[in-house]
Amino acid sequence: MTRPQSPGYPNFPLEKALDLVKGIFAADRRSAIDRETAAKHIGYGGLSGAADKTLATLAHYGLLERAGKGQTKVTQTAIDILHPDSEEDRRAALMEAAFAPAVFEQIKNRFDGGKPSEAALRSWLVREGFLDRAIGPVAKSYMENYQFLEQEKAFESGGDGAAKVSESPMPDSDPSLVRPGSTFGGAAVGDFVQWESQGVLQFQSPKRVRWVSDDGTWLAVEGSDTGMPMEQVTVESAPKMPPQMIIPPQEVKHDTKIEKGFSEWFRAKVGPDKLVTINFKGEGEIGPREIEKMIKVLEAQRLALED
Repeated sequence: MTRPQSPGYPNFPLEKALDLVKGIFAADRRSAIDRETAAKHIGYGGLSGAADKTLATLAHYGLLERAGKGQTKVTQTAIDILHPDSEEDRRAALMEAAFAPAVFEQIKNRFDGGKPSEAALRSWLVREGFLDRAIGPVAKSYMENYQFLEQEKAFESGGDGAAKVSESPMPDSDPSLVRPGSTFGGAAVGDFVQWESQGVLQFQSPKRVRWVSDDGTWLAVEGSDTGMPMEQVTVESAPKMPPQMIIPPQEVKHDTKIEKGFSEWFRAKVGPDKLVTINFKGEGEIGPREIEKMIKVLEAQRLALED
């Protein structure tokens, strides 16, 4: 089945990413810094769409990690490559970084760790449902990464290239603001996301994605008409719903009769004295696609009432 958009992926090869993270490390070592400062260390005037995409690529390779609200820091993997204890450690870290992006790990497994031809790789990406605009960067980066690993004799390390999540403690005092291992992008309809712009989290709690553009670069969330760049969001866990919003059917007395053939799917309070129920008829379960259609119908109704 074709995906609605390509999953997150690096926009350039590992060798370039290492050159960039070297500048961040030279300026601030492993200190937690805000994303705007990190962007300036790699040559940008501040945060922008291009800067966000570049920082996201460094995170895909496991060279940067989130370190609190609007902050990031250089990872131990990056240090093991830039300033290794031994050449063996460096080679192992290179393998880890090169295959840290989920799509690169999938490619490695698909071709049994061997080097595919670019034509075979592009064909596989097409079958996996990647968008045309993503196929070029993914194929180019993977092929150049493989060549770089051969050049650095990284395959001799015996590493399997599996990505590891840093277990080092985060410096932020509020654990709820720290989401180690999160990377930007890759959200799909139905996912809960957090939006970070100019180094500031925009939502008090994660919101569900209701729309993703055909090219996968923009999205919108429930309850908002604002479009936001895919590179500025991270997929998060669903927020916990307050207990008073969830009403077990047996605890609510009502006189509404369900039409024959229909089943009750959802019930929730929307006000002090207002209760909404959703009944459906048909085979199977209601999924993200059906919910998306319901959202559009309800939004149209809201606009009609406002008019």
